[in-house]
Amino acid sequence: MNLASKIKTQREQVGMSQSELAQKLHVTRQTVSRWENDQTIPNLDTLNDISDELDISLDELLKNDNLKTIGSISKDVKLKKSYKLWFILSSSFI
Repeated sequence: MNLASKIKTQREQVGMSQSELAQKLHVTRQTVSRWENDQTIPNLDTLNDISDELDISLDELLKNDNLKTIGSISKDVKLKKSYKLWFILSSSFI
């Protein structure tokens, strides 16, 4: 089962609608729908919030998923690090 299916299945098991989950995560219902339809992947911070709200561990959410999800999260983390470094270097020159 992939991440999208796990989010949808777990959300339904706890009896929560897409709108309710979206409200708790401070995103739109359409965003939740895109996650569940495997069109986009939540970032790492949001995955952590999803695991809390749906009472499922991050390990369970990501286990046995394809490498696309993990690669995307890894890319997101690397991008944040490079933005942080760029900001620090830019601030130093100013």
